[in-house]
Amino acid sequence: MGHGIAELFAIAGYEVSLVDVSQDILSKALRNIEESLVKIKERGRLKEDIQTILARIKPIVGDVCRAVEGVEVVVEAVVEDIEVKKRVFAEADRCAPPEAILATNTSSLPITEIAEAVKPERRPRVVGMHFFNPPPLMPLVEVIRSGYTSSETVNRAVEYARRLGKEPVVVNRDVPGFIVNRILARVNEAACWMVARGEATVQEIDSALMYKAGLPMGAFILMDYTGIDVVCFIGDAMLKRGFKTHPCPVITEKCQQKKYGVKTGEGFYKYPAPGKFERPNIPKELGDKINHVLLLAPTVNEAAYLLREGIATREDIDKAVRLGLNWPKGPLEYADELGIDTIVKALEEWVNMGLGGFAPDPLLLQMVKGGKLGRKTGEGFYKYAGSVVAAVTETLEKMYGESLKQLDMLISSTGLPVYRDPRSGALL
Repeated sequence: MGHGIAELFAIAGYEVSLVDVSQDILSKALRNIEESLVKIKERGRLKEDIQTILARIKPIVGDVCRAVEGVEVVVEAVVEDIEVKKRVFAEADRCAPPEAILATNTSSLPITEIAEAVKPERRPRVVGMHFFNPPPLMPLVEVIRSGYTSSETVNRAVEYARRLGKEPVVVNRDVPGFIVNRILARVNEAACWMVARGEATVQEIDSALMYKAGLPMGAFILMDYTGIDVVCFIGDAMLKRGFKTHPCPVITEKCQQKKYGVKTGEGFYKYPAPGKFERPNIPKELGDKINHVLLLAPTVNEAAYLLREGIATREDIDKAVRLGLNWPKGPLEYADELGIDTIVKALEEWVNMGLGGFAPDPLLLQMVKGGKLGRKTGEGFYKYAGSVVAAVTETLEKMYGESLKQLDMLISSTGLPVYRDPRSGALL
């Protein structure tokens, strides 16, 4: 990951110091960067000569202090061990210019705690910049505000991300998993519990997610591809930091068996050899019996929490998931399409199954109560130009006038639940 980030800065014209613990690691990193640049050049997306870009990268063995002299930004991408990260940050703080910002690429650790490794006057300039792997290809960067981060630092991090050609999203609070990993954890959780309860097979779940929900990979294929050990590690780290979840034995058993997926040759699927990914053949019809709304509803619930708490905007939540996970829609866009009331019913089904953590978020309940159900009412998380139902009702009113008003009064007098378009007031 670190060499990919260094490559991005070098492509953008920055002089880069790349520091690691040994010359062997650095030499391999530079080879990887060169190979990546060759591929980018072949696709016609490189404006400069490869050697010109490589000349901007100065490898340094072990000396963090030397590496950060005179820099304007430090991006740390060491192993996901908070004590190691804190040591790196303390050293960088000691030697970097006072105005330099220190960014961590952590995907799971508390940035606020990492910031406490530096002097108090530096803490406002510590920020999270979570790149996605591989950095040269993945367009998303999550910019995370710690408990100390200043608005100026957030703005600088956003600007750096844009200069690298990336799409930044701002996470306003240092919550476990930020945006993308929280959403991903929910779909994985739902998928695993459906299998654990004997309601579906791994293949049926993945088929439903790919062919009914339109995701590029099913939950289990993606876990195999990422590494089930990585999924367990991030999940455990998020759980320890207070992420409310229902740990599922379907995942933990694979970790205990050391069947980590592609890297070991077997996970939820079997592969030709360790490290060799071959996409499993999953027939479309396998997912026919699966209600894919049950799989998506927990992601919507998580997104609603993030929005209600002011952790991220609706646009950034959806953009993060589209760009970070390559979903065709973000969870809030899915919610508007499927219907907020439909999402709430699916979440209530999970609660009835014993997973109380999937209880509908208050924001969703409020939206249902207010008739903001998504596209079908013209407004949900987003507003729409018009709903089909409202348009049909308006046409009928023009055609039948007083008769339709009398029908409206008759239905209303029954006391039955009635939904109206929030803009037109039309019966739905």
